[in-house]
Amino acid sequence: MPESSHTVSSTSSQSDTRLLTCVLLALSATSWLLSWPSINLWPMCLLWAALIVRAAIGARSWVWLVVWTIIPYSICWGWLLRWSIDVTGPGYPAMVLYSAAWMVLFVLMIRRLHLRKMLVPIPLCVLAPVVWVGLEYLRAEWFLGAWPWYLAGLQLIEWPLICQIADIGGVWIMGLLLLCVGGAAAEWLRPHPYRRQAWLSTSLAVLFCLSAVSYGMARFADEKETPLGRFLVVQTNIKASNKVAASYEQQLLDAAEFMRMTIEGMEQFGEADLIIWPETMLPDIGFDPITTRDILEQSPDWSRPCQTQVEEAVEYLSTPMLVGTSTWADGIDQSHLESLGEFVPINRYNSAVLVLPDGELDSYHKIFPTPFGERLPWIDAWPWLRQKMLDFGGPGVVLELDAGPEPTVLEMPRPDAAPLVMISPICFEATVPSVTRQLFQSQKTGTSPDLIVNLTNDGWFGDVDGGRLSHAQAARFRCIELRAPMIRCANTGQSAAFDSYGRLVAALPSREAGVLLVEPVGDSRRTLYILTGNLLPIMCMLFTLLSFILTLKSARAE
Repeated sequence: MPESSHTVSSTSSQSDTRLLTCVLLALSATSWLLSWPSINLWPMCLLWAALIVRAAIGARSWVWLVVWTIIPYSICWGWLLRWSIDVTGPGYPAMVLYSAAWMVLFVLMIRRLHLRKMLVPIPLCVLAPVVWVGLEYLRAEWFLGAWPWYLAGLQLIEWPLICQIADIGGVWIMGLLLLCVGGAAAEWLRPHPYRRQAWLSTSLAVLFCLSAVSYGMARFADEKETPLGRFLVVQTNIKASNKVAASYEQQLLDAAEFMRMTIEGMEQFGEADLIIWPETMLPDIGFDPITTRDILEQSPDWSRPCQTQVEEAVEYLSTPMLVGTSTWADGIDQSHLESLGEFVPINRYNSAVLVLPDGELDSYHKIFPTPFGERLPWIDAWPWLRQKMLDFGGPGVVLELDAGPEPTVLEMPRPDAAPLVMISPICFEATVPSVTRQLFQSQKTGTSPDLIVNLTNDGWFGDVDGGRLSHAQAARFRCIELRAPMIRCANTGQSAAFDSYGRLVAALPSREAGVLLVEPVGDSRRTLYILTGNLLPIMCMLFTLLSFILTLKSARAE
């Protein structure tokens, strides 16, 4: 039968021995692991993409394919997520298996769609990326709240030139690019390549890469510099375990130490336009005036020393501060106070509060609480099950935070210019493309925000710096998608500055307290991603679902 016949290719290509399937998947998992921080051999992601596609289309048995996908990838995910053992011991294996299961789903889907005659004519450089991105979108934005870390293509941020296409299709287009190259390479890794199809895949992959590079060169050529000011970033170094167990007196001492670092940083670097503290590093109940009034009515001698200290420092330094704090909002629950005699707020938020020298405040309350860290997706609807899950997975953990009422921007007045408009995604929010885009679009004046300020507490990673770097890596793509520079202020690191091209400008070492002065440059360009959002991965998801349904009908007909 001639080479172009896909009836032959759909059956004879799945002839790998069990040993070969095992080796291919083990090598793919190893190369995938090596491509991530802190090892960061990022070009290995290209080998990973080729090997996993090749293993999927060549496996003789789907059972063997499942077994030898789940085993090596569970080991690799286990290594990457080992920081979570101290956070939730029982939840660690569940998190590992859940993450590895998406790899299994991908290889099974590719194997099935490639096997069916009706879809074999689609080159692997098209089929593999579309299926991968469609499935990855479900993992990253839909299932179990969201799990958008370790997305295919994130590793390519180390080559900023090729990543500029993310302002068209978001981080998802990087997954398309990576799997397109991998699919083309997989065509040549067959025992007997179908040369016409292999050359077609190769041509499409080369065209995709050249287009991405050309687009990046055009974007860099259009670079404009608009200084936004001087920002003093204060990196604290409080381990999560210590912070959770710390007494109120210890928290006051920690806050006093942060203030000492702040004042010394101002003396070292001179003037700054804004001082930034990490997520939840300011203890107590926040700055909400209604809650403060309610408590003072019941306890006139009550005080909030940390908040007072920040307000006095802002006035003394004549410099605004953006601080991460827990906010008791909208007053005290009077029914709870009358029945139990305890102060309980109506709402409790994870907040970024901008404190201005004139005493004015501007706040953003986190709208997307971290799944399984600040909320239990789906499970929260059943309180009895929620408590059982907490008792099993995180004894002693209390999830009390509410989602913020709406996405908002922060506006900082400037003496001789228009106000500086910032969005401040908190912690996990900066890694979820749709959430950060939603914050960006909350600016009502028709102009884009000038700056992204990501406050985060990365003390949960313990001694695993790879987790910190992966967190920062996932957030960096927001700079390209939205064409805005980003300042990350992180407890335990990585505190850093990225420009609107996703390039690292400055950073502090992890697990060390310190201060960093950054001078970001603004970018007024609008992007297609701001307008279309996640349209690209949604189309990939729908294509994958429709193709799977069609293969079911085809199987019945046969």
